[in-house]
Amino acid sequence: MKKAIVVILAAIMTLSIVGCGSGNPSGAGSNKNVSVGDVITFGRYEQDNDLSNGDEDIEWIVLAKEGDKALVISKYALDCNQYDTSKADVTWETCSLREWLNGPFLHAFNDEERNCMIDTAVIADRNPSYDTSPGNDTTDKIFLLSIAEVDRYFGSDEARKCAPTDYTKAQGVWRSSRFSADGEAACSWWLRSPGCLSDHAALVLGDGSVESDGRAVYNILGGVRPALWIDLGS
Repeated sequence: MKKAIVVILAAIMTLSIVGCGSGNPSGAGSNKNVSVGDVITFGRYEQDNDLSNGDEDIEWIVLAKEGDKALVISKYALDCNQYDTSKADVTWETCSLREWLNGPFLHAFNDEERNCMIDTAVIADRNPSYDTSPGNDTTDKIFLLSIAEVDRYFGSDEARKCAPTDYTKAQGVWRSSRFSADGEAACSWWLRSPGCLSDHAALVLGDGSVESDGRAVYNILGGVRPALWIDLGS
């Protein structure tokens, strides 16, 4: 009889963690008690540039919370990619980086974690300094912040400074010789907003300032800090 009770209890416990709950982010206590500014873990991606030991947990900074959902951005620049692989005019809607984030990069998450990702209406925010077309709104699981959002969610240049992972450094990301973040030379990282021209995209520089002029979309030195809304409910 005692053995049967144990088996039943084990089955109940197993059922309680199936679904989105088993993929929920961790690292900040109870998921529903996560606060803005907390660092949580969610997904795994190569970071120490040692391929022999597998991927590492991805750390995310909580930028906003609405009920049981949270907006997060990677604490570090996780990779170094072109905004777009062409030299043509492009927008967030049509760029290759959006395709990569919502395609190959999703393999950093298991099925349960992907089920926790919220399909987000991503607004085609304009560049406040230029009349460059931002294209159309999109619906994405993973996206980059816009100029307006990076100003809204980060209170200062200092807060926007970002360190690259060892893997990202090995991919050739640009790093500052003057400014640091988390003990590392700070890197630049892409925003989704257009730059001064339709073949440019805005970015954050090593000192944490926003470069609204942007860089050519085919520039190979920009870091990538993915952002997404996740369901914190179990």
